[in-house]
Amino acid sequence: MPHVLPPPIDDPSVPEASVSLPSSAEPLPASRDRSLPVTIGFVVLVTLLLIGSNAWLAWRAHEAEWQKARAFAQNLSRAVAQQLDSVASEVGRALVVIQYELERGDLSPATLEALQPVLVNQVAQADHLHGLFVYGRDGTWLVHSQPLQPAGANNADRDYFAHHRDNPSTRTYIGTPIRSRSTGDWVIPVSRRINDPDGGFAGVVLATLHVRYVLQVLQGFDVGRKGAIVLLRTDGRILTRRPYSEDTLGRMIPDPHLQSQFLQRRSGVIVMPSPIDGVQRLLSFEYAPNTPLAVAVALSEDEIFAQWRQATWVQGGGILLLLSVVGASGAYVIRTVKQRHDADTRLRSTHHALVEAHAQMEHMADHDGLTGMHNRRAYDRRIREVMAQCRRYGRPVSVAMFDVDFFKNYNDALGHGEGDECLRSVARALAGAIRRPGDFIARYGGEEFAIVLPETDAAGAYLVASAARAAVGALQLPHPGSPFGHVTVSGGLACCTWAPSSETPGDLMGRADAALYQAKQQGRDRIVASAEPAVGNPADSGHA
Repeated sequence: MPHVLPPPIDDPSVPEASVSLPSSAEPLPASRDRSLPVTIGFVVLVTLLLIGSNAWLAWRAHEAEWQKARAFAQNLSRAVAQQLDSVASEVGRALVVIQYELERGDLSPATLEALQPVLVNQVAQADHLHGLFVYGRDGTWLVHSQPLQPAGANNADRDYFAHHRDNPSTRTYIGTPIRSRSTGDWVIPVSRRINDPDGGFAGVVLATLHVRYVLQVLQGFDVGRKGAIVLLRTDGRILTRRPYSEDTLGRMIPDPHLQSQFLQRRSGVIVMPSPIDGVQRLLSFEYAPNTPLAVAVALSEDEIFAQWRQATWVQGGGILLLLSVVGASGAYVIRTVKQRHDADTRLRSTHHALVEAHAQMEHMADHDGLTGMHNRRAYDRRIREVMAQCRRYGRPVSVAMFDVDFFKNYNDALGHGEGDECLRSVARALAGAIRRPGDFIARYGGEEFAIVLPETDAAGAYLVASAARAAVGALQLPHPGSPFGHVTVSGGLACCTWAPSSETPGDLMGRADAALYQAKQQGRDRIVASAEPAVGNPADSGHA
């Protein structure tokens, strides 16, 4: 195995910026006068502490208001749901009693006649009831609590009637709000199915709740001017809402996201703009425990934080006043030291600019302005260092010379601008073929490039040169002046194995240049070595 050599001083793997500048180009040390930064730091620290503490207190107060509003909304939605659930449950129990009497009496005229005063009495004693009705299997009115019956009254077209007719369930059903045909009032129908002795559909018993009664219940809870309370069915259909609007009665929840949240959970808290009026609200919903009802309480975000905003403005004003005092005091001290500090800063800035200019000039001296690769001067220095180190350790070193084929024809056909771009592309392709940090590529002159391969024998150098030639060919740059139709390169190789040990960088380059000449004589677009590549153990070469 080859010895691992220490990287040369000018190893191209080391970025240019990391190379130490000469002592004469070192930047001047920064001024030791710390009065200005200390003063500024003190003023900034006090300012940040005041602002930070104020922001933290405001945030804590904001969180406290939010948690309080959240708990209030949850408690309120639970309380409203329980109250309306008790009303609906009471109506449901009354319907069960009526259903039982009707099914036991088989809807006989005597049973209906005896039931009529009972219905009237129950409606008279319950403020929430609008009416009680019994319909036959065809929708005709059999008995009811109303003083008058509309001529030809029939409710077979109602949603609740169709539900019971088509559904054998005897559970209480809460329908969507409708206008009463007897009074014209908005009511919420609560109904149950009546079965005949054989279990078939025999009719419907119906109780209607005043929508205005439900609104009175909702009005009894304080949710602010922009707040809202909504009574819904558990399928997401609105029964009534405060603030009241007839357009919302019976509608599904308009927002799909809110629908999914409402249908998937029995309770929850959501922050979102209202899909009805667009007001940003904190919304808490709760299912009723015994009936298919739900209540949503929505508190306006503006009203939740109204007092917090007022307190924050007052607190912020006090902090601003305090900051103005601190700032004025600090400004006076800063001004007394700023002039000296500015003078020092200008001196350091000027010297730094000179150092940067010096570093840039050094970079320009070692790099080609067109391709960005190292230039002939950098190559000469590098080859001397590499050969000196390889001679010391007895390791081979190889040099590959490349020339762009028919480049004069390329310039004549496409112009010098395209020629410059061609050289840049070729340089990038050649550079991409070398992998090790110690390998080195330079623009040797004109359209010629040189690659230095430390610790690489002839066989390894041939592989690298072939890869570089293939990389240029893969570019497929059109070349109207070349018989190949695209840009190609020819290459010449020379390897120094220190036999004789007195070979100089000029000797090695001369052999590589002679091999390049042979490649051109043999038809171009090929690699020719100054001697046949050695065939041996690939481990002896860094590139094998």
